[in-house]
Amino acid sequence: MIRRFLHVDPYGDFWKHPLRRLAKTLSPRYLVARARLTIWENRHPNTPWLTQDAIAMLDRILDGTQVGFEWGSGNGTIWFARRSKHVISVEHHREWYEQIRSKLEAEGIRNHEYRFVNEEDYPNAIDDIPDESLDWVLVDGLFRDRTFEKSMPKVKRGGMIVFDNCNWHLPSRSSTPHSRTPADGPATSRWASLIPEIEKWTRVWTTNGVNDTAIFFKN
Repeated sequence: MIRRFLHVDPYGDFWKHPLRRLAKTLSPRYLVARARLTIWENRHPNTPWLTQDAIAMLDRILDGTQVGFEWGSGNGTIWFARRSKHVISVEHHREWYEQIRSKLEAEGIRNHEYRFVNEEDYPNAIDDIPDESLDWVLVDGLFRDRTFEKSMPKVKRGGMIVFDNCNWHLPSRSSTPHSRTPADGPATSRWASLIPEIEKWTRVWTTNGVNDTAIFFKN
């Protein structure tokens, strides 16, 4: 619970680098950001687990006419459904899937298609979606390099990919703990091969000091 609150274990390897993880997340700057985020989330319990700036931007863009696809489900599933024409979400964790499904039913959401997929089939869950048919995709689940790659041709011109925890995967100059620096480079060889294509998209990178969310607009 403490590690989750402090956000010291984003890669699941805390015990390999405990001192380095703690040094970054026990700084006064981070602790203030973490406290502010906790207060904000308690006051806004029904919003996605994205940065506040990203949420504000998406709230301005989404007007109920868009079709979207969500990798992974959670707090934002109902939020996105209420602001879109149609949403498809995929989830690999059975217990979590049942929890979110119950919430969707309780809220009377009718414009949402919720799919349970096995982990081994997860990256292929978008394959049946026609190319350039989606207005937005949220990448926030398993195999993010593979799901981002799979999502790119599915997005319309002018559409967007919302990428949460982007600083864990793509190099940046973000001061958020655990961010990959330009010297670190991308997290995987797949990300490295994707970067030339990603750089053709317009990028808006946001942070709250705890998490980073980037929104990529397809040109």
